[in-house]
Formats: sequence, structure tokens, C-alpha cells
Amino acid sequence: MEHPSNPLLRQVASGWLEGIRSPEHSVLCWLGIPYAAPPVGPLRWRAPQDPIPWEGIRPAKQFGPVSVQKQGTAVVGSEDCLYLNVFRPDTQETLPVFFFIHGGNNQTDSGQLMDGPLMADALHAVVVTINLRLGALGWLNIKAIRTGDPLEDSGNFGLLDIKKSLSWVHENIQSFGGDAGNLTVCGYSSGSRDLLCMLISPLFRGSFSRAVTFSGGFTTTDPEKGASIATKALARLVVEDGKAPDLPSAAAWLDSASPEVRGYLMGVDALRFGPLMAGAAIRMAVFPHLFADGATIPKEGFQVLARGESYQVPMMVLSGGHEFTANANSDPAFQGADFTDPQVVEEYRFVTRYGSALFGYINGEQNAKAFSAQLGQPPVYAGRCLWGMNPEVTGELGSMRMGGAHGLDLFLTMGIERPSYAVTPEVFTSRNRPGREALAQVYRQYLSNFVHTGDPNGAGLPQWEPWDNREGGPKLLLLDADNTAPVVRMTADWVEEEKIFQEILADCTLPEDRKTFLMEHVLNGRFFSDNLDPFWVKAKQG
Repeated sequence: MEHPSNPLLRQVASGWLEGIRSPEHSVLCWLGIPYAAPPVGPLRWRAPQDPIPWEGIRPAKQFGPVSVQKQGTAVVGSEDCLYLNVFRPDTQETLPVFFFIHGGNNQTDSGQLMDGPLMADALHAVVVTINLRLGALGWLNIKAIRTGDPLEDSGNFGLLDIKKSLSWVHENIQSFGGDAGNLTVCGYSSGSRDLLCMLISPLFRGSFSRAVTFSGGFTTTDPEKGASIATKALARLVVEDGKAPDLPSAAAWLDSASPEVRGYLMGVDALRFGPLMAGAAIRMAVFPHLFADGATIPKEGFQVLARGESYQVPMMVLSGGHEFTANANSDPAFQGADFTDPQVVEEYRFVTRYGSALFGYINGEQNAKAFSAQLGQPPVYAGRCLWGMNPEVTGELGSMRMGGAHGLDLFLTMGIERPSYAVTPEVFTSRNRPGREALAQVYRQYLSNFVHTGDPNGAGLPQWEPWDNREGGPKLLLLDADNTAPVVRMTADWVEEEKIFQEILADCTLPEDRKTFLMEHVLNGRFFSDNLDPFWVKAKQG
């Protein structure tokens, strides 16, 4: 409910909130709203509980704490992190809702990742961004913390947080002029992976109207495998605290349902969990999560799509043209590398050529193809951001190391600044600003149309055809810009995983020993490597 004389005062189920006005947009903002009770003390590794009501008017003028995470060399955040933010244009009308799940491999970042006022203004919608539990506090499946509740025993606490925040939206968003019956969920990177799991989870049926994925693919893991990896990581704490003499015995001690183990884990300072599985980049084997437990996520994972078992809503599926560059830049093989060395350049081009093709496939074509194959599935609109891949726009080095990078379309669309993208001064310049800003406007208009109607098309925009699985049918909308204007077109071309494998096998640009090293130390074990790794092992065996 809105206060009759002050639009910054809104009543939700837990009490009254007072927000602020954006200094840059005609947008009202309510920050740091608790959507659940703090998951601390006995609520650690429990399903989120209802928020605690408050008396009087609660200031909602600053972001809530982020979840415990490692940022660089520092561990920051708080276990008390279940807060969301609401942004809406300063108007009286009822508007659709845009619900955003941030990226960061479910280990880092927060709802602050997105420029909420900018997006509320651009989409003409009520925008909601959330924090959720991350790392080992948000995704942990070991015997000692299980309660007998199937949802809690899933270990997918971060997914349960998303469910709780969506429930809060359904209960309260009307107070902010939002229409819960017209709700689009958008995820970036790991947020997209979470969203895709939501589409096959029984928990989320009927809870949203549309889905938008920015660079996320099918990802689940076996709970037992996840427990094994997590136990080895937690063992370091056990040894540090003198509970066991060495890592193997610590892991064995942890691999039980004993009350002693549970008591120990419940007493560990939350900040100590932050570094345990941090820095995994896109290596699921380092930080397993999204457990296919059978309660929150089907045991078969995304294999259920073959049986047509999903929550069917209109979808936008977006990916980058060179998805793997950001990961290659941070890989030890290329950190501090001399890019004037022709061999370094050739090796970098090898891993980004094939890593990007495979990463783009699982974040784009695989999603569109699998969902479009289902009987009765509404349209799936697939697009790919190519901006920056043209050397005339971002320079030779910039186009190679940043163009079409993972999440770059989000940078363009949502005002998210990533300094790591600016690998050279040539990347973001006054010369290419008109083109990239015009492209950002095109992205926002497509997204706004989709949020309002379920169809991205509208006046003045190049026609975006839904994905068609038939040979020669429309596949991808390619989104690019030169230095002055957008360059947007449909294509029937698309990436096929098996074809990429064969191209890798036939590639003779590198000495065999260097090719093998890059396959086994840079491209292995990634989210896109489930089929690549066994293919390469078999190929090496002849």
C-alpha cells in the first residue's frame, strides 16, 4: 500500500518502508528490504523463514549486506544477506515486474550488480534485484547438516532463497505498483543457470510469466559428488581447528551425520566459508552446486526436457560471440602473458576459438534447441552479442581479448561496468561510443517489449524471429554495432557441438604438445566440458 501523501512510503506484510528518489532518473527506490529472516544461528543451512516484522517506518535507503564471498584477496559480506531492492518509475500506473538474479558463479556479486534505476526507467517496469546465499553457505549437500526436510536436504539453499524472494514479490509487489501476474525473471551467468533449473523445478511452476537468460546454460551436479568435493574443501577448516590431524582424516570425520560434526559446522564463523571454493571461474568440479536432488531439481536434471517436462513460458536466450575470453584472460596460462609474442597469441586464439564456441553453444543454441523442441512451448528468441569483435571498433588486441565476451551484452544493456573488459584503451572510446550506446538502446527496447508483451518485436526494430529447429529456419539474432550505428540481423547459422569437436581434432595450428596442454589444463573441467573431456580422452587414446 502507498501512503496517500508520500509516494516514498509503502506498506508491505512486515511493515512500512521509506525509500529514496534516484538522483539520475525519475525513479523511486527501496533498498535493503528483508524478504526472509536472517539465516544465522540455528537458521544456517535451513530453508529461508518469513521476515521478522518491524514497528514504525523502516528506512529502505541503502543496500543490504552482500552474501559472504571472496573478492580479490578479501573476504567480505555477511551471513545476514537475504535482502532485495525495488525500483519503479515515478508514475501512478501498474507496471510489469522485472526480477533479476545476479551472476558470479553463485559465489560472488549481489543484487547491486545491476543499475536498478536505469533499468526501471528503460523498461518502464518495476525492477526487483535480490541477494541470495552464496558459496558453501548457499550450496552445500553433506550428511551432517540434513534435517529430514527434502527441500533443506537438497543443499540448494540459494535456490530456496530465490523461491522465497519470488513469494515475497507475489505477496507485496502490488504495494509498489507492480503486477505479479506479469512477471519476467531474468538471470545473468550463474543467475541464468539458476533460472534454467527453475524451469524444470516443480517449486517454480506458475510463479513467473517469462524468462530471460544472459549467458547461462544447463548445469546440475550429482549430490553425492558435490558432497565429496565439499567435504574435501571443508576439511581444511577442521585441520586448522585441531579437530583432525590431517586432511584425509578430517574429510572422513566430516563424512558422517554425527551431531558433533553438525555442531562444529554450525559454530564456524561465516566468513571462513568464503574462500573455501572461491575462484572456481566456470569449473563446476571446484565448486559444485545446483544439486539434482529429486525435490528441488529432478534427479534426471535437464534430461526431463526430452520428455517435455518443464515450465513453459516465452523465453529470450542471449549469449556472447566470444564467451570464453574473460575466462581465458584470468586463466594462469595467460595471466601476465606477453601478447606481442606470436606463440602466446596463437595459443590464446586456440582456446578462445573453441572455448567460446562451446561456451556459446551451451549458453545459447543448446537452450533454444532443447526448449523449442517441446510440444506447446511458447516462442524462444535467441540472440548473440558480437559487439567489440570488429578490430575497427575496439582495436586488434581489444577485439581478440574482449569482443563478444561473456556478459558484455549485460554491460551494454544494464549499465554494469566491468573494468576487466577494458583490456586496452581502445576498447571503450569516444569514437565507438555512438555505436555501442545505440546498440544498448536496441537491446533495452527488445527487452522492454518482451517484459511487457512476451514478444521483443516493435516499431523501428529489426524483426526478431523465434528459434526454429527445422533446417534453414531462423536461429539467432546477431547484435552488433560499428562506430556509429547498430548492425542487427537474423541468421540461420548456428553452432553444433560435434562439429566443434571435429574442428578441434583437425586443428594443426599448434604443436601437438601445446595443443594437448591447453586441452587438458585450460579447456578441461569447464561447464561446457562435460562432453569435451571424454571426447578428448578418447581421441588421445586413438
